[in-house]
Amino acid sequence: MIYILIAIISYLIGSIPFSYIIGKIFFKKDIRSLGSGNPGTTNVFRNFGPLAGCFTLFLDIAKGLVAVYIPLFFYGNSFALLALVFVIIGHIFSIFLKFKGGKGVATSAGALFAYDLRVFFILLFAFVVVFLITRTVSKASLTAAFLAPFIAYYFYSMHAFTIVIFIVAVFVIVEHRSNIIRIKNNEEKKMF
Repeated sequence: MIYILIAIISYLIGSIPFSYIIGKIFFKKDIRSLGSGNPGTTNVFRNFGPLAGCFTLFLDIAKGLVAVYIPLFFYGNSFALLALVFVIIGHIFSIFLKFKGGKGVATSAGALFAYDLRVFFILLFAFVVVFLITRTVSKASLTAAFLAPFIAYYFYSMHAFTIVIFIVAVFVIVEHRSNIIRIKNNEEKKMF
């Protein structure tokens, strides 16, 4: 019963569409009708500015962290891994946005921060390096997603965590399929 409860609560936490809420409350606009149409942090940065973008980033990270840390603290690793999967599924397939959402990067970062700081900081380092070189969020996100299962395997071998991270990485990469096409065609926008 507790597994089902954690899965549902984590999914609902992940489903909270902070980019949409910030756009509606402070700008009276639907982020889904602007820019790429994706209700994610990068689109908020581009359309509502750095302050709104930073708030969205912080809140999306926070929901991943909270959803994973609470079951990890009270119930242990297996419950936390379940929460990790479902909070990211909630973010990508938000029940509040007709099962559409962001691409899962910020929420994944928060979830990883809660579960294993080593994996988090290595992937953060990779993300920052690629972002500073390319100035492209999608390239940095895809790099981190691609590396994640290998980093997880290095620390955990074939543990449940490695399998979960592989699944999450696949989700994130699939959600970036339009970005991959634009990267291939040299059409992907840089942040600055």
